[in-house]
Amino acid sequence: MSRNASMLRAAACAAAAIVVLAALLASGCAAPIKVDDSVDALALVRPGAAVYARMGAAQARDLVPSLVPPRQAAALDPLLDRTSCLALGLGGLSGSGPSAAGGSGSFDAAFLGDFPFRTASLALAADKAWKKEGRGFVNEGAGIRAAIPGPRLVLASSESLDPLIALAKSPGPSPIPPRLQGLASAEIAIWAPDPFSGLVASIIGEEMDIPATGLLVAASPRSGGGYEATVAFLMDDADSARIFRPALRLAWYGIARGLFGDEADEALGLSFFLDGDIYWATGARISSAAFASALSRIRQGFQKS
Repeated sequence: MSRNASMLRAAACAAAAIVVLAALLASGCAAPIKVDDSVDALALVRPGAAVYARMGAAQARDLVPSLVPPRQAAALDPLLDRTSCLALGLGGLSGSGPSAAGGSGSFDAAFLGDFPFRTASLALAADKAWKKEGRGFVNEGAGIRAAIPGPRLVLASSESLDPLIALAKSPGPSPIPPRLQGLASAEIAIWAPDPFSGLVASIIGEEMDIPATGLLVAASPRSGGGYEATVAFLMDDADSARIFRPALRLAWYGIARGLFGDEADEALGLSFFLDGDIYWATGARISSAAFASALSRIRQGFQKS
C-alpha cells in the first residue's frame, strides 16, 4: 500500500471516529451539563406543578411507586440505585405528551447521582422500549421521556424535555419559599403551592377558602422505622395566619384523617405554633406504610383537582 493510500485510510478512520463521537455527544444532549451542588434539585423541574417532592436515595426507592403511576415508576426504577437526590413536580403541567399511555397525571423528575453519561445514553439507545427523540428518548409504553444531559443528572418527564434541559443549564429559585427552607431541609420535603385551590378539597371532600401560600410536609427517617414529620402552612401574611389559625387547625384535622386514615391519631395530636406568617407543628411519628399511603392519596388528589 502506498504512503498516500495509508494517509487517506488514516484520515478516513479519524473522520469516522469524529462522527461516532459526535453521535455520542448528540445522544447525551451535546455538551455535558453540570449542576452546582448549591442548587435545590426542585429548581430543575418546571414551575406550575400541583405538588413538589424532594427526597434522598433510600426514600426515593421506597416512595416513588406511591407518587408516580405504575408503568412510569417501573421505567424509572433502574435509575434509583444510582440516585442520591430525586426531585419531582407532579400534576398541574400542560398535559401534553405520552403520559396517557402510562396512567393519568403529568410529572417532571430530576435525578441527581452517579450516572455514566455516555454509557447511559447508549443503553437507552440500545433498549427497544426507548426511541430517540430530539435531545432525549421516549418510552411510549410507559408514557415517559428521558435525557442524560450530564454525568450527575437524568431528566425525565411525561411531557417535553426542552424546558427541563433549559432549567438544568440555568436553574431558577426553589419553588419552596426561602421562609421555609430551614424546615424543608429534611430527607423528604413535600410542597403543595396554593393547597386550598383544589388539592385539600380532594383530600377532605369539601372546599375551604383559606389564603395559604402553600403547605409543607417535611419528614426524616426514625431510627426505629417510619418517619418523624413537620407540617407547616405558609400564609399570605402574618395577619392571615393569625385570623385563619382556627380554620387551619380544623383543616389539618381533615387533611390528617384523609391522608393517614387509621394512623391519623399521632398527626391529629400535634401542637401547632404561630410564627409570623407560618402556622406549624413538628414531631408527628408516622409509619413507613402510612406515609407511602398518604403520598398515594396526594397523587390521587392532584389528579382529581
